[in-house]
Amino acid sequence: MKQNYLGKIKVKKLKIIKLLNGNVMKVLKKNELKKWSFGEAYFSKIKFKKIKAWKLHKKMNLNLTVPYGKVKFVFYSQESKKFRVIAIGEKKYLRISVPPKIWFGFKGVSKKESIILNIADIPHSPHEVLRKEENKIKFKW
Repeated sequence: MKQNYLGKIKVKKLKIIKLLNGNVMKVLKKNELKKWSFGEAYFSKIKFKKIKAWKLHKKMNLNLTVPYGKVKFVFYSQESKKFRVIAIGEKKYLRISVPPKIWFGFKGVSKKESIILNIADIPHSPHEVLRKEENKIKFKW
């Protein structure tokens, strides 16, 4: 029986503190970094209906949030040939924690440009990531 590695992806509801002059959106606390250390944080932008796929990190653990807009993330296990789809954004404010060795892509699904924040346990390196063209993994976006 093939193991479903996609079950190692964790999703956590995040807190939004509503304030009259603008909300505060929590992302990650120090005590949540039990098994790994901070490497770097970066933003990615994605436009409406655009797709960025496919990528696999060999070593990096990801912590993905979408504080602005809405993004559909698609995770793929080569071993089980299964997909896991998780859509997050301002109105469904969650953090997706993704271990290494999982293929993923994402699509902007809000009419405005969306912003993704990744807080990773290691700095990004072009030698640590594998890429495939969008059509190399069959998924109906």
